Amino acid sequence: MKHLIILFSSCFLLLGAQKKAMVIRVIDGDTYDLFMNGKASRVRLAYIDAPEIKQQYGIEAATKVTKLLLWKLVDFDSLGKDLYGRKVGSLLLYGRRVDSLIVRNGYAWYYSAYGKAPLLDKCMQLAILEKKGLWVCGIDKVCPPWLYRNYDYRNRLTYCKGCLETSIK
Repeated sequence: MKHLIILFSSCFLLLGAQKKAMVIRVIDGDTYDLFMNGKASRVRLAYIDAPEIKQQYGIEAATKVTKLLLWKLVDFDSLGKDLYGRKVGSLLLYGRRVDSLIVRNGYAWYYSAYGKAPLLDKCMQLAILEKKGLWVCGIDKVCPPWLYRNYDYRNRLTYCKGCLETSIK
């Protein structure tokens, strides 16, 4: 592990870009550990909300995002910190916005309470229309994570049942 950290540090010194980072762990669909500036940092994407791991589609979304991002070099732009001390911002992968890729494929919601992002709204509407990812059974069969987190066990059973399709394609 020590050799990997030295290797990553050398790569970043050669690149000379402070915003360059490597995704070293995917926590869930919208939260990652990035290696940048010689250390690991927990980062959450702004403007989107992915299913919780224990929620329907949570593991599938995290798995899809892991395949997309793990061990990839990304550009990170910080917008500040959240209530949990995580850095909040945006990522670019090969020059493309990661948040729009995730939302467009149905792995997360555009969450307008975080701010206005017309591109993400459009991406989510297209994913819903095409029944991509978590939208496979339609808009009325999904439970947004911001509701799921606030529901007790009984309400989760009542309002967050999902549909018979249990995996994201």
